[in-house]
Amino acid sequence: MTDDAIQVTIVRAGGTATVKFADGYETMRVATGYLHDPSDGLIAEMREGREATPWQSKATRDEAEWSVETRLDLDDATRRELLDWIAGTAYFEA
Repeated sequence: MTDDAIQVTIVRAGGTATVKFADGYETMRVATGYLHDPSDGLIAEMREGREATPWQSKATRDEAEWSVETRLDLDDATRRELLDWIAGTAYFEA
């Protein structure tokens, strides 16, 4: 694929995508997404003890923390759990 080729990235409901990174492709979390998505949402990942999907960048992870902090549809316990989970998840550095 050449550098000027059009590339399409499909982001799953849970906020994950496989994108070009370094010399290959990596699956990473590019957005907070639908928290309750059973296949790749943050709540399912956390509660099922899955390996955490790394964030696309520190900025993306920081945005997710802000999103969880300000959501009105989460109870306090779930919010705390998610914030701890997000803070403990790695991110890719460009």
